[in-house]
Amino acid sequence: MEKSNSNYLKNLNENQHKSVVNIDGPCLIVAGAGSGKTKVLTTRVAHILKTKKAWGNQILCVTFTNKAAKEMQNRVGKLIKKSSSGIPWLGTFHSLSAKFLRKHASAVNLNSNFTIIDQDDQSRLIKNICKAKNIDVKKISPNFIIALINTWKNKGLLPQKVIIKNKKDVFEKGILDVYKIYQQKLLDLNVCDFGDLLLHCVNIFENNKDILDIYRSNFKYILVDEYQDTNFIQSKWLNLLASKNKNICCVGDDDQSIYSWRGAEIKNFLNFDKTYKEAKIIRLEQNYRSTKTIVQAANSIIDINKSQIKKTIWTNNETGELIRVMKSFSDNEEGKIIANDI
Repeated sequence: MEKSNSNYLKNLNENQHKSVVNIDGPCLIVAGAGSGKTKVLTTRVAHILKTKKAWGNQILCVTFTNKAAKEMQNRVGKLIKKSSSGIPWLGTFHSLSAKFLRKHASAVNLNSNFTIIDQDDQSRLIKNICKAKNIDVKKISPNFIIALINTWKNKGLLPQKVIIKNKKDVFEKGILDVYKIYQQKLLDLNVCDFGDLLLHCVNIFENNKDILDIYRSNFKYILVDEYQDTNFIQSKWLNLLASKNKNICCVGDDDQSIYSWRGAEIKNFLNFDKTYKEAKIIRLEQNYRSTKTIVQAANSIIDINKSQIKKTIWTNNETGELIRVMKSFSDNEEGKIIANDI
């Protein structure tokens, strides 16, 4: 579709336009800070619908927060207005997984009316298990046990798949024993924790080809926001769903990856073109948000990163104020300095 013939494409720069109209095949959009990635994602969805490449329910849009999902939903709604194409599947990894799981709960020995528990409920359950196993919760914190279990789940590991490399590690072996009991208790109580939502879905997809075929055939287009923050299980979930049509578009910025402590694996982003051999890589390098001073300073720091997909961020904005350097003795003091300055 020619740019000049479509109102919704008029306000895009050249690379944004490329990102929107190249909808077939795998695509990685490397979007620098302030480069309009949400605009690109939502316009891409609108373009798929307006060119009748798919119905709304054949598009899967994945975000990291409910706020981002709502923002995308509002923007897409404004672009397509009263379209008869239907509404895309749009939500976080966890909300979408919960939707899948409600339909196929029996495949993992749950009922469809399962409850999702929070960290407080997890902590109470872990404490009860530790008490029964004579584990001193003053020596091993329930929150630490939960964190390790979440780490295993983010890596796609049910208890039977966890391998303790150092067999003499009594500490980790004890937590694995707790994990086994914990996971069985969750099934007995017909509940899931947040880690289970993706883990059970991947388990269902891998062990039930007929169920996987329903979804990978249905989703003609998959769009993912903040791809640099995906962990192992999220990446596997996406790859399984995209394995048939391979029309997966991931948007993100390897220089803005901050969730390694939560299991995010930057290699998902850096190796996208190895996972999808025919992937197009499009760079959004124009920053609309910051001054030239800030962009140049950021570039000079980012430039020394060893593992990255190279890009050069630039802006047409004004030069702006000089950057000030402030010293502080702690994070609390730093916060107070900034708050007082504001």
